[in-house]
Amino acid sequence: MKKRIISLLLIACTVLCLCACGGGGKYKAVKTVRSQDYSIGFRNGDSTYHYIDKALRELAYSGTIDDLAAKWFGSKNAVDFPKTKDALSELGYIAPREFIIGVDLDCAPMAFKSGNDYDGFDVELARAVCEKLGWSLKIQPIRSENAFVELNSGNIDCAWGGVVLDRESADYTILVTYMSDKLVLAAKGSGSSSIRGKTLYMGTSQSYVDLMEENTSISGKLGQISRIQGTTPDYLAALDKGECDLVMITDSAVDYYNSH
Repeated sequence: MKKRIISLLLIACTVLCLCACGGGGKYKAVKTVRSQDYSIGFRNGDSTYHYIDKALRELAYSGTIDDLAAKWFGSKNAVDFPKTKDALSELGYIAPREFIIGVDLDCAPMAFKSGNDYDGFDVELARAVCEKLGWSLKIQPIRSENAFVELNSGNIDCAWGGVVLDRESADYTILVTYMSDKLVLAAKGSGSSSIRGKTLYMGTSQSYVDLMEENTSISGKLGQISRIQGTTPDYLAALDKGECDLVMITDSAVDYYNSH
């Protein structure tokens, strides 16, 4: 009897702990705004495409990409890249150069600012690609909606890093679409899942404004919507401080910041 009472008390304590921490997650996605895919894009006709393609194929074959996916997303199946052994051998001599990628810092954990440096799945993968090619990497923050302008102005060589591209567009060449994600409204894990009358903080990207205007079934239920400067860590910091009820971030960011 005594052992049974102790067991029941332990179960009760466990249940109370789970309730207190909102089911174990600091943040939770309460509403999906849109589904989105991450791609790697180049200027039309740019031969750099082939070098990145071959390097990625070798990294996928060796298991490097699986290891990075497991590190950042908890599963090697989160991303999908074609695999080929010794793919770079088809290209012959590879001249050294600087390779400039445009990353969208609103898409953690794909790419984000970490102190004075950049980090994220795409950033680490781009570094691995450049190491294999013998190139140096330069990172340039961009907005996904400006990818065409950034590429064709020569400001970047490649749009890659949490970049959402229009797969039907003829303005650029997409190497690969490698991951699906969702843009969501996220709340504190212990908070209500209702969005009615709630205050929302979101980034300054024009695409976010357009989304809210298009999705009146969502925006019509919200209270005040504010656009703020910063990236995902800044939005979550505001949420933690109680400055807002909801933030617009990616579903993968919710998972990442719940486990890191």
